[in-house]
Amino acid sequence: MTSQLTEGSIPKIFQNEECVHPILQVIDLEETHSKNQDEETVRYRLKLSDGKFYLLATLNRQLNEMVTNEEIKNFSFVKLLNYQKTVIKNTDFLLVSNLESVSAQTDKIGEPTQFTKETQENEIEIEKEQEQEKEKEQEQPFKTQPLETGITLLQNLNTYNKNWKIKVRVTNKTEPKIYNKNGKQGQVMYVTLVDSNGDEMRATMFNDNVTKFDKVLQVSKCYYISGGMLKPADRRFSSIQSDYEINFNNYTTITLCTNTSDLPKEAYHYKKLSEIEKTQNGTKIDVLGIIAEVGELIEVKSRTGKQLKKRECVLADQYLRISCNFWGEIAEKNTFPDNPVIILKGANVGEYLNKKNISASSSVRIILDPEINEAQEIRDWWYRGGGKKTQEQLGKTIGKSFSGNTNWIEGDRDPLCNILNLNLGSGEKADYVTSKVTITHILHDENNPVCYPSCTFENCTKKVTLQGSHWVGEKCNHRVQKPNYRYNPKIRLTDSSSSIYATAFNQICEDILGVKAERVETLKQQGRNDEFNEIFNKAVPIEGLARIRITESEYEGKTFKRSILSSFKPITDYVLESKKIIEQINKISEN
Repeated sequence: MTSQLTEGSIPKIFQNEECVHPILQVIDLEETHSKNQDEETVRYRLKLSDGKFYLLATLNRQLNEMVTNEEIKNFSFVKLLNYQKTVIKNTDFLLVSNLESVSAQTDKIGEPTQFTKETQENEIEIEKEQEQEKEKEQEQPFKTQPLETGITLLQNLNTYNKNWKIKVRVTNKTEPKIYNKNGKQGQVMYVTLVDSNGDEMRATMFNDNVTKFDKVLQVSKCYYISGGMLKPADRRFSSIQSDYEINFNNYTTITLCTNTSDLPKEAYHYKKLSEIEKTQNGTKIDVLGIIAEVGELIEVKSRTGKQLKKRECVLADQYLRISCNFWGEIAEKNTFPDNPVIILKGANVGEYLNKKNISASSSVRIILDPEINEAQEIRDWWYRGGGKKTQEQLGKTIGKSFSGNTNWIEGDRDPLCNILNLNLGSGEKADYVTSKVTITHILHDENNPVCYPSCTFENCTKKVTLQGSHWVGEKCNHRVQKPNYRYNPKIRLTDSSSSIYATAFNQICEDILGVKAERVETLKQQGRNDEFNEIFNKAVPIEGLARIRITESEYEGKTFKRSILSSFKPITDYVLESKKIIEQINKISEN
């Protein structure tokens, strides 16, 4: 087994000499803990041996899983793919950023001792001569190139290592931003850096350093950078998954790099749509998907009265759809023709009516049609008709139900005939029933409009009417230049006992129909009746659990019962539904 180890590799590593993918043995493994902004970080410290000498090493936290699933354990043979030697508290360490497990062993090879400066002089010359003889005997057609000498990978940067030099490409750069703090005015600018390992890090510069480096740093260009202050990254303001960020200061030097073949043009560390549901609201993420629907550019007013541009879109992949709102300049500039596949870098995760959504403001970067395999898979799926399939798989829409919480789903169910037989809705408060129903029809003729023009003020959905050149709210009195359109059709609900018509509002209708009201209204106004009717015809029938709100109101001395579909959950798991029916039958039998 000794022959598997790369003999003499520890002295070479110690001397920063070329040592391509050495195979070493783990002879000790220890778990360490540290805290960063109240977040505990687990790392692993180990001793790596070539059979004669060993060095202390620390694994990058991205490799922790290899330890927890026992790919790496005591006496394992490992191949180092990327590493960097550094000095921490006067002790030489290897920062290992990538390795692979070669084989598992049960015994330690040899009796290695720690390699130090004291052993260096006696060993280095011998090891050099042996390696030179090996190279003469082995004529290799090519050799894998290691990390450029003297260059530190981004993931190996830490607050202990003061003398570092990185080789990076600038993938994004913000415009200088003016700010005021404590009565003083300043400016700040950010750049995103990517290294040969595909890792990203954000760099920040202030005041004079903005002026100094603004014209030097250009997007897509590559640079050698050294000097600057490393500090823990604040994940609230960036989607970059780096432990640290760099503050450029007066000691920072930046030199243009022309040897750029090892630096990727872009780094992709995105989430799939299926991962968003478990992502905390307010988190910044990168996300991949295809633009399935594009809404009109509208104006809304914030709570402070500020006019904001907004474009509502739908992002999709082979499995899910999610609402994606673009704001400000990014909404104005992007109309997304021809359903592009995009990556949003730095999008914000939010939630509305218990349904996850994402939003993109001017700080978000859009990468159109990225040249990666996952993007091509989504693109191929879409052009094979996948977009229509997604609209039909409504049960796969992100969110636990079409509206509201899901506690009502587990409750008792009532037949629709109870709404009339039990005189529901006649009290001071509204009554609610849960019924298993089939949506059999959605009224959409001239006498039954399916949507209405609504106010664009934030959190206001009241109807507006055209008065001259402006739309005016009938109840809120807001004046807007262009309205939003929102659904409010009558939907026929049917079960074995009866049928009723219930009014359904915007969110439920969007989920049932798969398109926004703005699109439906556009088709109607353009006279595209076949496309208009097809949207409603293909949506039904659909079976599910309905939460219905019943009230009574008077008009011209007559009493009318009004039913509103407040929540709807399509039935997709028929095994679970069968169990629920059996439970109900058993309850009836017991009584």
